[in-house]
Amino acid sequence: MIVRDEAFFIEDCLAAAKPHVDEIVVVDTGSTDGTRETAQAMADRVIDFTWIDNFSAARNVGLDTATGDWVLVLDADERITPADYQRLRDAMGDARYDGYYLQNRSYSDVPDQRSWRPVADDDENAQGYRGYSTHPIMKLFRSRDDIRYQGRVHEIIDGAIDADRRGELEVVIHHYGEANPGRPRKERALRYLAIMDEELAARDDGRLFAIAGSTAMYFAQDYAKAQRYLQRAAELGYDVAASREGVAEAAYRAGNIGPARDAYEQLYATGQRSPALCLNLANLVVRSGERLRGAALLEECLNLGGIDAGTNELISKNIELLRN
Repeated sequence: MIVRDEAFFIEDCLAAAKPHVDEIVVVDTGSTDGTRETAQAMADRVIDFTWIDNFSAARNVGLDTATGDWVLVLDADERITPADYQRLRDAMGDARYDGYYLQNRSYSDVPDQRSWRPVADDDENAQGYRGYSTHPIMKLFRSRDDIRYQGRVHEIIDGAIDADRRGELEVVIHHYGEANPGRPRKERALRYLAIMDEELAARDDGRLFAIAGSTAMYFAQDYAKAQRYLQRAAELGYDVAASREGVAEAAYRAGNIGPARDAYEQLYATGQRSPALCLNLANLVVRSGERLRGAALLEECLNLGGIDAGTNELISKNIELLRN
């Protein structure tokens, strides 16, 4: 783990992990809130690292210190269920792989991202949140000198592992990043965006362009930057369909109705479907008087899973209104 001022989370995180791991290494990058003292009491090693705006550098110091055969990387606001720890141990015995993608499930009450989905009513791991977005992230890998993180922010270890040596597990990392009221999500996102801006000025990275574009759209409300970054991500071949949908959404949020509709229509014509795409395109076609097509698109949105309970109820009412 790397941490800084994580007193809100760290004790619960370490207590949850400790029964299931052989060693805990914590890299502290300058905490002043008691985080280091808590880590000192619970971890096997605590390393002090002078922060240099580089997440990979901090993580790699921790990797240099770890003594096990495999490394599991967690952040203080993340948890894995006890049953899933056993699945991780089982996966370590598979000689075919040097690293595994786990499913990072970030909980939120705000459906402000294209991948957001509502939680099941009986999902205790949601801790009361309405929904989540999920993306795969490599968090479990062999401890080897040649496997090290890259990138100053939103760092990844994937590039250090051959593609045919990467596996994927349906193990969920439950991420509660919004739970700490003292560290607002927007504040953190904008801090990361500033580092990404600097990095992208120096090198092309499709993945980082996509992350920075989404951050610019949802947190900075800088829709022009979001369009530029997401378009560049698509040009570089990173998750092209999702990146192009992001370009359309940025135009839509900016109020550029004509370009937004053109972009959504092109995506829809190629067979791309998502609840957000159908909802936004429905709103755009209704603006031009296409009520029945708008109703059909709203129905398609619901058939794809919809947005959340409240929005879905409103969508159902609008379908009735448009068809009458």
